[in-house]
Amino acid sequence: MKKNQNKLSKSIPMKKHQNKFTRTLYTFLIILFTSSFSYSVDPSFTVYIDNAAYTSSSTFEFDIMIKAASPTSAFDLRTFQAGIWTNPTWVGGGTISLQNVAGSTQLSSPGYNGALQWNNTDNFINCAVNIGVKTPSSCISSAISSSSPIRVTRLRMTTSTAFNCAATPNLQFNYTQNVNPVRLHTSVSWRINGTCAVNYEMFYPARPYGGQAYFNGELWSLSDADGKSPSSLNANSASCSSQFNVTALLEGYYNSGSGGQMASVLNNQNVPNSLPTQTDTLLLQFRSVADPSNVLYSQKQVVATNGLCTCEIPASLINQNCWLVVNHRSSVQTWSAAPILITSNGSYNFTNAASQAYGDNQVMVQPGFYAIYTGDVNQDGFVGGDDVGIVDNDNLIGIYGDYYTSDINGDGFVGGDDVGMVDNNNLIGVYVLTP
Repeated sequence: MKKNQNKLSKSIPMKKHQNKFTRTLYTFLIILFTSSFSYSVDPSFTVYIDNAAYTSSSTFEFDIMIKAASPTSAFDLRTFQAGIWTNPTWVGGGTISLQNVAGSTQLSSPGYNGALQWNNTDNFINCAVNIGVKTPSSCISSAISSSSPIRVTRLRMTTSTAFNCAATPNLQFNYTQNVNPVRLHTSVSWRINGTCAVNYEMFYPARPYGGQAYFNGELWSLSDADGKSPSSLNANSASCSSQFNVTALLEGYYNSGSGGQMASVLNNQNVPNSLPTQTDTLLLQFRSVADPSNVLYSQKQVVATNGLCTCEIPASLINQNCWLVVNHRSSVQTWSAAPILITSNGSYNFTNAASQAYGDNQVMVQPGFYAIYTGDVNQDGFVGGDDVGIVDNDNLIGIYGDYYTSDINGDGFVGGDDVGMVDNNNLIGVYVLTP
């Protein structure tokens, strides 16, 4: 038995086997440790441009967002900087100024407060590293998770002329540093375990970045061919338009003695999802001065009970003179007194004088308040006997509660008072006046 045991022992080189097992285990632990260390030290994240919008033809804003990406679930962001290319055709020849929109950052105090610089040579935005992330008593960092993105900042670009809306911004993150003229690379730095002990960044000296960074959806690499991310689709899809405000009152819907308020007609007529602050919809038209029959642009929008109607206008109309025309389903089409200059966030008020309408074609509904004539139910340009007949017929059959043009006062019923208003304007001969 002993002889057999000795023979068995000789047939299995235990020491060699143990060494091989030990090396395998050691290698596995190194891989595991290195993997865990890599994920804790070098986070993966995605950075992108979102929520781009024109607030005027010369002002453009966009958000810079950051979010943890798989396999990283969260990390502590220390600082952020960015270089952003823009399309020179879109920028045009204006002078650019840059600003962080106050209160827009979602980073922990002090948030993003890095200086901004415009590189006119390259049509390039430099967002310097934010400062004040370390104080004498504490280290400040922002928790970045994979569950929801964090806004680094909302950046505002303003030009002295106007952006070229025929082109798109084509905003792209820069990966490579340049000294003269200055072009910053886009980078983040982070902390380990929420302490000040160790800080790392993507371009940490003599140390490769071990995470994965995505910019506008592209995986970043030091060997990237063009040194920049793809264009931001979120920025390029922004509507190049501005707001224009029109204030107009409608005779039939006006609340007598209210000081400029109309009825909540959409609510009264059971229109789904309507609000008590809404009256009805208006079709606003912007027409050519040279040829008033040529509608350059039109938009239907809700008019509030105070008469305010806001529409989005394309940049092509900015700084043009146009006729402004108001159309309503049961009222007389009404034109501005003269062509008006269309400006970004501009306005026109029909309500403060009859003379605000072409040919003084409005009615005083209360001292100091003027309204568009009501009663053109069939929209032929006249308030006539046929309009009276339509309203009277609906009155006789007892129509109520729906979206009817014959409900002239907008109370939800077609009654004798509706017939009376149309008949009155028929008798005085109300019709459209045009240039």
